[in-house]
Order: sequence, then structure tokens, then C-alpha cells
Amino acid sequence: HGRLTIDFSRALFDAGVMATGIAFPTVPEGKARIRTIMTSEHTREQLDQALDIIVKTANQMSIL
Repeated sequence: HGRLTIDFSRALFDAGVMATGIAFPTVPEGKARIRTIMTSEHTREQLDQALDIIVKTANQMSIL
């Protein structure tokens, strides 16, 4: 999970979305997470664009 998380994080960054990969020991062994930050300054369009990029990238990597 850790390697895939880091690869996913890098692919998202390359596509224009900042999302940090989190793996062991920060999360339990065998688990992983992607952390994003959204603020009230982001527009609906920006959030929709980020979501589209996340879904597209996850599909390309066979994560979804």
C-alpha cells in the first residue's frame, strides 16, 4: 500500500493536485491514506476539477 500511495500522490501532483501520501508508521501497517487540504477560498469549480483529476488518476492506476 505504501508504494502505491506514494505513486498515486506523485501522479496527482503531476496532474495538478497537491495530495500527500501517508503510510506506515503514521497509519497502521498495511493501510495508507492520501491527504488533501481544502479551504473556503477554493471555488466550486476548483473542487470539481480536483475531484475529476483524482478520479481520472485513480482509474488510470486501477485504484478505482
